Amino acid sequence: MRWLLLCLLQFQLDSATLHPASLEAFTKYMARADSEMQERARPGAAPRLGAPLEPAIASWLPENPREVPHALIHDWLGAVFVPGARVEDGIAILRDVPRYPEIYSGDILEARLVSGGGDRRRVLFRVIKKKVITVVLETEYDVEDHFPAPGRAQMWSRSIRVAEVEDAGKPTEKVKPPDTGWGFLWRLNSYWHLEERDGGLLMECRAISLTRDVPAALGWIIKPMVTSLPREALSGTLVKTKTAVERQAAARRAAGRLHPAVPPRAAPAGPSRAAPRPL
Repeated sequence: MRWLLLCLLQFQLDSATLHPASLEAFTKYMARADSEMQERARPGAAPRLGAPLEPAIASWLPENPREVPHALIHDWLGAVFVPGARVEDGIAILRDVPRYPEIYSGDILEARLVSGGGDRRRVLFRVIKKKVITVVLETEYDVEDHFPAPGRAQMWSRSIRVAEVEDAGKPTEKVKPPDTGWGFLWRLNSYWHLEERDGGLLMECRAISLTRDVPAALGWIIKPMVTSLPREALSGTLVKTKTAVERQAAARRAAGRLHPAVPPRAAPAGPSRAAPRPL
């Protein structure tokens, strides 16, 4: 009986495919999220979670995850305050893609810049997800930086390809076609909001992901895995990012620089974004 259940589990999970209706619902949801983050960038906008010294995580909406056709949308907000840091310290860490496997050790196996640079770039990550089972994903993101005002910045990241890697690191390794496989992550878009205040840096990260829905017959096994991973991943990201930004700020102060040598340029507030355009 146990063997039969495991076979059924493998079949139902490994045969998932992203449905067009799921992607359409996610695209509409992201359009609203873009508008909300534009509002967050405006001067005077209050932080939802305050400025906690230890990472705080909260659901963006009461209904989380939100059910859409054949899928689930997860929307989490995290925040942490880094005393003595500046926007430039946060940007320096978040732009340092080659160091991601070091900064986010245990979560990111490989990271590289594919094209672009500066305020607009395309990056590739290999990430590992562990929760009951282990899944390796190869993901590409389109990333844009916005500087709406001095002491304030946002980094918008859009996943443009998510593919599962079978037998990762082995001679039999195979990258599956995008949007097929287990379906534990179809899309992952994020917004970093950085804001200097009270002698330090408030870092907020809003992570919005699209995953497969939960098969009714196996919900008691799969639902805890699918619904807990997005929150846990965001919490771990905040912890590791704070540690790296603290070190970056300490190194800047030790070098005797109150400000970085080349501050980022300012740009008009209210970034707008449609579908990611190729670089």
